[in-house]
Amino acid sequence: MKYAHGEPAAISYFPGLFSPNNDKMSFFTRAKNLLRMMFTQYLFGSRYQRELRTIKPYYNGTESWTELVSNVAFYFINSNQYLDYASPTLPKTVFIGGMQVVTNKKKTKLNQEWDTLLKIRDQNVLISFGSNAHSCDMPEEFKKSFLEVFESMPDTTFIWKYEDENATLADHLPNVKLTKWMPQNDLLADDRLTLFVTHGGLGSTMELAYQGKPALIIPLLADQPRNAHMLTRHGGSLEFDKKLLGNSEELRKAIQMVLKNKKYLANAKWLAGILNSQPFSPKDVVLNHCNFAVEHGTLNTLSSEGKHLNLFQYYSFDIAIVFLTLAVVFLVLTVFILSLLLRFLSGIFKIVFSTKKKLE
Repeated sequence: MKYAHGEPAAISYFPGLFSPNNDKMSFFTRAKNLLRMMFTQYLFGSRYQRELRTIKPYYNGTESWTELVSNVAFYFINSNQYLDYASPTLPKTVFIGGMQVVTNKKKTKLNQEWDTLLKIRDQNVLISFGSNAHSCDMPEEFKKSFLEVFESMPDTTFIWKYEDENATLADHLPNVKLTKWMPQNDLLADDRLTLFVTHGGLGSTMELAYQGKPALIIPLLADQPRNAHMLTRHGGSLEFDKKLLGNSEELRKAIQMVLKNKKYLANAKWLAGILNSQPFSPKDVVLNHCNFAVEHGTLNTLSSEGKHLNLFQYYSFDIAIVFLTLAVVFLVLTVFILSLLLRFLSGIFKIVFSTKKKLE
């Protein structure tokens, strides 16, 4: 999308969508980030173009996907400038990340089932790996590891999103609640929930950041490693390597660390305070920009001419090549002229010395 809008990609310090790195990169990580961004551009660009061809019978336009995207009034992105890495953006780019999060400012109660569950023990841990990675499909050694952790912490209630409603693997553990679905955002908004173990999907990341909950993030794939790095740099969460999920002792240590070290809760609350006191809420930002677009339409003055430039022009490589060529030519000419001058002076000195010797 940055490419389509002519927006600087900031490859050297802004992690791409599938980047497992943060914004502090070495030479090699910058090289990997460049390759990942190029791959992402090709992957999504070709996908968007195919989708455009699919709707061709119902759409009479001739624009490419880049032309369609770049000619919008505003470009809403599911990101938040107070949470994500800093990068240069154009006036058309509008951050609306967190718009879907409903914080429980009125302190309304959960329904009876969940309210009763959270009352049983002082510590309550929510575990969910999202809607795509099902806990019931994880390797047996991982399941066993989780169960061993649950059993070693009888004073903590574990709410585990487990997609097999007939599962009996945790029947012997009174502190474990298996459920195919739970009101995740509402649970995160409840003060009695003490920890969120998550895969780091963008939706879950936004929710726990806005709700001020400490987290143990176990990224699995796609953008999740990036989201994990993005959130842990704020100090309210800890990242855990998915390869260690079979080690119950390491998993238990990580969970206990986030629960016992109060810095995680303090930092999570601090970040939530920032997000919930933004000068303009994401919902207001969307509403105001939509109303503005309806009234004034697309403003070409907000568009960047960078979208019409090729790579060499955009980054002034063509100018740099010309300057470098001129510098090399100047250097070669200088060396050539100096060599001629030295030869000339050398010839004069030889004539002078030979004349002097003849006179002697």
